[in-house]
Amino acid sequence: MSGTKTIALIGGRGAGKSKISRKLGKRLGRLVLSTDALIGYEAGGLTTASIVEREGWQGFRDREYNILARCATMPGIVLDCGGGMPVDLSDNGEEIFSERKAQLLREHTFVIYIKRNMDWLLSRGLADANRPGLSADYRALLERRLPWYERLADTVLEMDNLSVPQGVEWIVTRLANRA
Repeated sequence: MSGTKTIALIGGRGAGKSKISRKLGKRLGRLVLSTDALIGYEAGGLTTASIVEREGWQGFRDREYNILARCATMPGIVLDCGGGMPVDLSDNGEEIFSERKAQLLREHTFVIYIKRNMDWLLSRGLADANRPGLSADYRALLERRLPWYERLADTVLEMDNLSVPQGVEWIVTRLANRA
C-alpha cells in the first residue's frame, strides 16, 4: 500500500473511530480529519442535529458526500468517517447503501471498519448532545448498517477484545504488511 494513501475509518456510532484515528494519526505522523467536524464547520459551526433539523437528512448526506469527495483524494491523511458514511436516502426517505460514497472510498482510500459487537454500540451510541437522538430503533438501524460497513471495508478491525492502543498497533502492522 502506498504510504500516501488516505486511511478511512468507518463503523457505528460509539465504535471508537475518533479515538483510534487521533492515536493512529499521531503514530503515523498524519493529519487527522473528521467528516462530521468538517460538515459542522462548513455549516457555520452547527451540530449534526441542527443541520438535520434545518436541512433534513438528505441535506446532511449531501454535505457528507461533498466533504468525502474533497477529503478522500487528500494524500496521506487519516479520515474519521461519521457513522452514517455508508448511507444515502432513497426517494421515499429510507436509508440505502450509498454507491456514490462507496465509489469514492474504494477509489481513493484504504477503508478500515472498526467493528464492535451490537451490545457495545447500543450502550455507547445513544447519548450525545451534538448528534441527533437515536430512538429505540437504533438496533434496527445498526442491523441495517453493519453489513454495509463490511461491504465497504478493505480490512476489518475486531475491537471487542482490544484496547485503543492495541487497535492502533493492529492497524500499523496491517498497513506495514500491505506495503
